[in-house]
Amino acid sequence: MGKDLIEELEVVYTEQKRLDELEDLLRTMRSIAIEATTCGDKRRVQLQEQFHDLQARVTYLEAKKREPFRQSTTN
Repeated sequence: MGKDLIEELEVVYTEQKRLDELEDLLRTMRSIAIEATTCGDKRRVQLQEQFHDLQARVTYLEAKKREPFRQSTTN
């Protein structure tokens, strides 16, 4: 039983780290979107590239974060 609790805590800890990173990414994306509304075209293109890179990372984290949850609920 103690081993199961430790494993569950590890899953929760890992999940929290992913959620923290996801929150940071979303905040950065928000800042980029705000800046893009007031900058010139050249800068906007750069920001759009950064935004798309961050969006890909968010997609990756969302897919990755679902996996441990599925594993822990099937056990």
